Amino acid sequence: MEKNIKQLFIDFIENRCTPSEIERVQKLMREDFYEQQWKEAIDETGNRLSDEAVVDPGINEVQLFNRISISAGIVSKAPKLYNWISYAAGLIVCVGIGFWFLKAPQIKNPQPVVKVALPVPSVVKSAEHKWIKLPDGSSVQLNANSHLDYPESFAGSANREVTLEGEGYFDIKHDAKHPFIIHTGKIKTTVLGTAFNISAYHAEAGVTVTVTRGKVMVQDEQKTLAILTPDQQLVWNKQAPPIKSNVKVESILAWKKSDLIMDDITLADAAKMITERYGISVRFKNDKVKDCRFTATFLNRNEISQVLTVLGDITGASLTLNSGVVTIDGSGC
Repeated sequence: MEKNIKQLFIDFIENRCTPSEIERVQKLMREDFYEQQWKEAIDETGNRLSDEAVVDPGINEVQLFNRISISAGIVSKAPKLYNWISYAAGLIVCVGIGFWFLKAPQIKNPQPVVKVALPVPSVVKSAEHKWIKLPDGSSVQLNANSHLDYPESFAGSANREVTLEGEGYFDIKHDAKHPFIIHTGKIKTTVLGTAFNISAYHAEAGVTVTVTRGKVMVQDEQKTLAILTPDQQLVWNKQAPPIKSNVKVESILAWKKSDLIMDDITLADAAKMITERYGISVRFKNDKVKDCRFTATFLNRNEISQVLTVLGDITGASLTLNSGVVTIDGSGC
């Protein structure tokens, strides 16, 4: 008796499919008609693992990511089939302990890696920090116990709108025709392209907006409260008039320093970040490898050994640490 679609997907996730069933899954993915069944399979598997309190359920996250990537044909059909992979991120996050996001359109030959995860719309509150790549290429770094609601796509909307609970650092892609709007309780922050921090753990009582780059407009339900430029902050409290002031951004953003965000950068750029973060020297034996470009996210201050292992897996380069010096070698990308 032929399995129903959802059960077939569950077996695929748990690596129980026969060769013929794998071929069927690949065909179904390319038809683009079964995203709902795929999401239900992901949810059911994730809920089961959560209910059973499984720490290591035997699902190899890397193999799952690679099988999905190859089956969905993400190189040639990335815009549509990105959804298939993004649904799987929820399950991968459940069993992963560290993660980085590989942008689908750039993947040609997925490298073997230790832990992989992709951001998922409507991130659940967590005690851990999170990093999210939004559909328009903007990124958000969430502090602990924070939550962001956002659509799977901004296409067809006049504005790019999200809702934040907690604290987040936003780095927004410029799009003059589609303003980016963050809702936090009664406060609305509008921006065209900039970087800024919003703290709104109790949005109905108070919201703080701090700008590091560009310009934002902060409004309540009736009027504009302030236009903020770099190193300026607005503190809104429902019991008092809003206060606009000049601030030292470094102290405001101290919470995000434990995270290492390498968003579409080269190994040369990563070397500078490693030097600054860990206080060690980095040298290249082959300059060709400096231009290898990638995206990686290390949350909550990963150890240098973990960072070097992940970067080596992603880029194919060799990164070794000896006597306080990281040596990077490789043939290039």
